Amino acid sequence: MLDLNNYTKKTIEEITSESEFNIASSDLYDEYTGRKIAIFTDSHSMYEPTLAILEDIKKQGISEIYSLGDSVGNGPNPSEVFDLIEKYGVIAIAGNSEYYNILGIEPFPYIKGERIDSQNWTASKLGKDRISKLKVYPVSIDLIIGNKRIALCHFANDIRWDYHGNNSTFSYRNKFGNSYASDQFLYTNNDMAKREIDSSINEYGTDDKRVGGYLAAKEKPIFSGKRVTDYDAIIQGHVHFASTDRIENTDIFTLRAVGMGYENDPEDSACYYVLREKKQSGFDIEKRLVPFDRNSLIEKIYSSDIPDKKRVLTYIGL
Repeated sequence: MLDLNNYTKKTIEEITSESEFNIASSDLYDEYTGRKIAIFTDSHSMYEPTLAILEDIKKQGISEIYSLGDSVGNGPNPSEVFDLIEKYGVIAIAGNSEYYNILGIEPFPYIKGERIDSQNWTASKLGKDRISKLKVYPVSIDLIIGNKRIALCHFANDIRWDYHGNNSTFSYRNKFGNSYASDQFLYTNNDMAKREIDSSINEYGTDDKRVGGYLAAKEKPIFSGKRVTDYDAIIQGHVHFASTDRIENTDIFTLRAVGMGYENDPEDSACYYVLREKKQSGFDIEKRLVPFDRNSLIEKIYSSDIPDKKRVLTYIGL
């Protein structure tokens, strides 16, 4: 369990290794309000692990559930996973995989070759009605938990347009695990970022589909225009693997993907997180692992007609 009021830098694995003791001891003193929030990320159209965590959340009696995005894309069951999210009352954020359907692929020049075919396949499986529902997904959500200001997002740089240079997903992955990795999030919503958005719109014109991400960011900025350091904590996904970091007084929690990024976890473990609000201030975060039918997932990937099977198989370690 992690106490944000007495935080020292730890990995998610170190935090959760202490959870059984902390849950048992703290419950004796009733330090929690009773509010529990379930958060998961990056289902990537994988039905089996998504169903497993949602069923476990239901058994825990948790009704406040958030997805940090990339629920669809890459995997064999985009429509089925989308329908699960609706069925279980999940409040979903749009990740880059949702924006490929919302904005089209033109704003994302890194989508090439088989990735184009794979995205077209996903869009065809989702259909117009589901895609229209994706369009109301927010890019971020603000929460107050234990008097702490929390932002939920897919990634703390705006994945709708900020995918190049020193502030991109790709640069973050190269620095992932280093103490300075999250410094690039200081770019989000600063003056330089705003100038880049305006410059790109002026260069291409508002009718050019390539500027769709810039226009969306200008109309509805991530974090409603606030800076990362305006929050006590940012909770994000996108990278698939778990880590913790800190910028000034802001904690950055990157969560493990639902059915990927398991590292030392069992390969058949689906993953989600529970935030427990504390009466005094702050919250604890608990990583929960749930077994799922990995063989069924693998069989579905191989038997599907996804154009780019290699990508999703790599995600799950094959």
